[in-house]
Amino acid sequence: MSLLEIGSVTKRFGGFTAVDKVSLKVNKGDIKFLIGPNGAGKSTLFKMIIGVHSLNSGNVLFNGKKIEKLSLSERINLGMGVKFQAPSVFNELTIKENLSLATKSKSNQEIFNFLKKFGLENDQEQLAGDLSHGKKQWLDIAMCSISEPELIFLDEPTAGLSYEETKKTGEIVKSLNEKGITFVIVEHNMDILKQIAKSVAVLHLGKLFFEGTAKEVLSNNQVMNIYLGIS
Repeated sequence: MSLLEIGSVTKRFGGFTAVDKVSLKVNKGDIKFLIGPNGAGKSTLFKMIIGVHSLNSGNVLFNGKKIEKLSLSERINLGMGVKFQAPSVFNELTIKENLSLATKSKSNQEIFNFLKKFGLENDQEQLAGDLSHGKKQWLDIAMCSISEPELIFLDEPTAGLSYEETKKTGEIVKSLNEKGITFVIVEHNMDILKQIAKSVAVLHLGKLFFEGTAKEVLSNNQVMNIYLGIS
C-alpha cells in the first residue's frame, strides 16, 4: 500500500528545470533510496517532498492526503520525520536533553532504552557538541525517529562517516524499519544501499531514469554509466 505518492512534480528555477515531471510511489515498510550523479535533482526533489521548495506543478500525497501546499512543520505533524545532511542537534544540550525536546511522551527509562538502538545509552549525559560526527548523525536520526513517525526522510546520513560507522547507520535504519517506519534516503554511498535498500530510484538530469531493486540498479549498465561514469 502506498504511503507516499509523488505525481508528476516539476520544479523550475528561472529557465532551469531542476526536476521534470517525476512520479514515484513509496510503499509502507519500504526503504527507498534516491540516487544519481551531482545535479540529477535528488536534493531538489527531497526538498519538494518535505515542503522546503514549492512545486511548479504536480502533487504530493501522504496517506492519500494532498500535502504539497503544507509547510514542513505541518507535514511533520502528519507523521513525517526529517534529517538533513548536516546534523541539526543542539550542541549545548546533552543527548538526553536533545531527545527530551524531540518527544514529550517518553519517560527517562524509555529514552534510555531507545538510545540503546544507537549505542548512545552510556553517553546520555554528554553534551551533543562534544560528540564525534558519527554519533551526532545517530543522535539526529534518533531525534527524528523517537516520536515514531510513519515516514522518515534522510539526506545523506553517511556523509563523512567511516565504513564501520556507515555499516552501523545501516543497522540502525534497518532496526527502525523493522519496527514499522518507512524510509526515503538520498545517498551517494553504495555500501549502505547494498546493505539495506528495498527499492531504488535513479534520477538523471531532473528526470526519473530507472527504478528497481538494489540488485537491478547495480547491474544496469546504463545506470552505472550515468552514475559512475563507466562506459
